Amino acid sequence: MYEIIIINGKDFPVRYGMAALMDFTKKTNIKVNELDKLGQEMTIEAAIALCWAGLKNGARKAGKEFELTLLDVADLIDDDESVITKCMEIFQEQYNTSTTTGNEVGAKKAPTKKK
Repeated sequence: MYEIIIINGKDFPVRYGMAALMDFTKKTNIKVNELDKLGQEMTIEAAIALCWAGLKNGARKAGKEFELTLLDVADLIDDDESVITKCMEIFQEQYNTSTTTGNEVGAKKAPTKKK
């Protein structure tokens, strides 16, 4: 599942699953246990990398080619600064949902035992 954001009149799918987090953590050296702190004192490089990872993996899930670099994403943000906000909102929604349900991103909850 992915969300669509519109940048300069063009549709871009965005998704934050495990593949996106893998790409993001590789680019930024941010550890998995630090993901819940994103948005607090986040560097511009990390914000651009988070957008890039979501766009890259959204395209993959939508079956679209993706050739944007981090600099290309920075240029998209120059054209529409709301891209960062939109991507952060989607990240928070998908990350929060997955950590509470055990799906997608984040740690899975252990099953509860029935008595």
